[in-house]
Amino acid sequence: MNAKTLIASALIALSTAAVPAFAQSYSHLDPITPSQKSRAEVLADLEIYRESGLAAVDRTEDFTLNAGQRAQAEARYAALKASPKYAELVQRFAAKEAKGAATDGVAAR
Repeated sequence: MNAKTLIASALIALSTAAVPAFAQSYSHLDPITPSQKSRAEVLADLEIYRESGLAAVDRTEDFTLNAGQRAQAEARYAALKASPKYAELVQRFAAKEAKGAATDGVAAR
């Protein structure tokens, strides 16, 4: 084996060995799967998240001072989520979405 062939084989061996090291997961390119929740459920959950105070706690950067506040906000969020208010919000958002879809169809004509 001469020097050129040796260098070429070494480069080929290195390039094929390096491929797995550079392989990355591009999860943002994966196909989007449909959500198990409706848009109304997501919007209702967001409103309860904000109303419970959990959103405000999550915006702060000092985790040591917020341990008690976080626990209270999480308890309030769980209570609101289990309450009839959540179901009412879902119905309200679903009705609003259905109304918007109906008016969109009229505007498209």
